Amino acid sequence: MPPSSTESRASVPPRLASGGPVAVHPLLERAFAALDCSGHPWLVLRGFDDLEAPSGDVDLLVAETALPELEPALATAGLHRVTAAGRGSHRFYFGFDLSSSLWLKLDVVTDLAFGEFQQWATPLAAKVLDRRIRRDGLPMPTPGDQGLLELIHLALDKGGLPAGRERAARRAAQVADPSSDLARDLDNWAGGSIIEPLVQAAAAVDIAAFGTLSQEMRLGLDRSAPVRTRCTVLANRLRRRRRPTLASAHRAGIAVGVMGPDGAGKTTLLRGVAQGFPLPASYIYLGLWADGSWDPWLHRLPGGRLGQRVGRLLRGSLVARVQRARGRLVLIDRLAHDALLPGAVDDSLGGRITRALAARIGPRVDTVFVLDAPAALMYARKREHSPEVLDRWRRSYLELARRLPEAVVIDASSPAAEVRAQAVHLVWRRMVCLENRRADASATEIGAA
Repeated sequence: MPPSSTESRASVPPRLASGGPVAVHPLLERAFAALDCSGHPWLVLRGFDDLEAPSGDVDLLVAETALPELEPALATAGLHRVTAAGRGSHRFYFGFDLSSSLWLKLDVVTDLAFGEFQQWATPLAAKVLDRRIRRDGLPMPTPGDQGLLELIHLALDKGGLPAGRERAARRAAQVADPSSDLARDLDNWAGGSIIEPLVQAAAAVDIAAFGTLSQEMRLGLDRSAPVRTRCTVLANRLRRRRRPTLASAHRAGIAVGVMGPDGAGKTTLLRGVAQGFPLPASYIYLGLWADGSWDPWLHRLPGGRLGQRVGRLLRGSLVARVQRARGRLVLIDRLAHDALLPGAVDDSLGGRITRALAARIGPRVDTVFVLDAPAALMYARKREHSPEVLDRWRRSYLELARRLPEAVVIDASSPAAEVRAQAVHLVWRRMVCLENRRADASATEIGAA
């Protein structure tokens, strides 16, 4: 579909533009190019001046006709959908950029709906798309539409003018036209002449008046369709109980383990990977040989310590399997593989049984990070074991890594932020690759049938 005539370049008032060309993150550039190639109307709804290194979501409005092509188009750009039920037409796409250690998130909608549960839907998306303009090659609402939509967003989604948004509200009011087609459509939708006083309150940064008008508007929308509004809120509230998952037919998560001597940074790394990850994460500490409060009693019982190890193995395996099936990212600290370490083999009967069980019932992992660092550095971090012992363990872990096809050795002597970024990149790429393989396998089975 060719761009409409209103999508030609237009000068933007200084209060909306930053004064120079718009800088866009390379991953977003690829995503925007893919959307342009689809031929369907779309625009950047909010965050236009924060595209080089977005601090939050990048909000896009796309035509509903684009939905069948949206996921494959954005996947080619490196952005993959994470499902989040109960959020109206919102679709969320994530990508991780290793060079900037940055998660990028697109929040894509096909309609303009407001409220915490998207309970107030407008019929105005198509008109806003038809009037779109281009700034530095990127489609956006006209300045007047952008200003009005920002004020409605503050009134209905935020309930007023929150601290720190006063300047943005005044800028929006300066370009919002209360006599425009969109303003008239919004008044008709809201059931009263409320847009002009809302614009005036924002222009004067009258927080009290803006808050009162916001409340009136919310109550008026509730009264205009009470049953539909309440049903939408209830339905979306219930749907949100479902956890986010990577969009696929399988929606299975992955299990990631980490190994390394004390002081390598295992726990720090796993917590860093979970932070900001678009899927819920479950942390499991397996530690078969870790000390416990029951140790003095277990040592007195024949097979007591062995039973403790078996119990930890069974519990860790069960939790990992369940959480993985729920689509979560499972992070396992101290894998059962520790029982296979060269030079650290317990040749007692209990040790041999532990090794056999670890190989058979230990949690299955998709990726194992083996953290490697000089013994002197690991000793300086924790001072729990001598450098000689740590160096021996280090060589044992590296030897084990060569025997495990799923193992990836990471230089843990690098700054913690770099180690985390590398691990997040590998986990996200591994998760996407596994889902693609599952989808390809399912397609092959269907074709064979």
